[in-house]
Amino acid sequence: MRKSFDCIVLAAGKSERMEEWKMLLPFEGKNIIECSVEKALSVCSRVILVAGYRAEDLIEIFGNNKRVQIVKNPRFERGMFSSIKCGASCIETDRFFIALGDQPFIPPKVYRKLTEYDQIDVVIPKYKGKKGHPIFLSRRVCQTILEMDDRKTLRDVLALYPTLAVPVDEQTVIKDIDSPEDYKSSR
Repeated sequence: MRKSFDCIVLAAGKSERMEEWKMLLPFEGKNIIECSVEKALSVCSRVILVAGYRAEDLIEIFGNNKRVQIVKNPRFERGMFSSIKCGASCIETDRFFIALGDQPFIPPKVYRKLTEYDQIDVVIPKYKGKKGHPIFLSRRVCQTILEMDDRKTLRDVLALYPTLAVPVDEQTVIKDIDSPEDYKSSR
């Protein structure tokens, strides 16, 4: 029997370091967020797309996709952990991923590799000693996320659990698109 995994994809921020909102920038014949979601869906049964800033744009793109649940974070300006909590409230599977919407180049094989370690609460890909995304988590971690105060961070949650850093040969796990230079170099 094939296991099912949810994936929280974070796309609520304003892209303040970019000249424009990065989620809709062209990438591989689509846009950044479409590529990120598509790659997650190649391994996961469902994506929980956390929206905030320009949520209506994401609803327009993904509103008819039955495998994408859009969750609006009304407090997205409080930071990433508030978006993670919004997404975690919708998790239905025993294991799940957290991925960043601005990492459209993560290949499906990275997601698959992390699922091989489903007995460990926290599994993180590592490239040349640096930890990256997506991260693969247990239901126990999800519960802790939901119980934590909004002023905490995901790092605070992960510190409570043994973590396995899985070496991967993909630099993409540590690369995201935060600036115009990042975007230009990723194309």
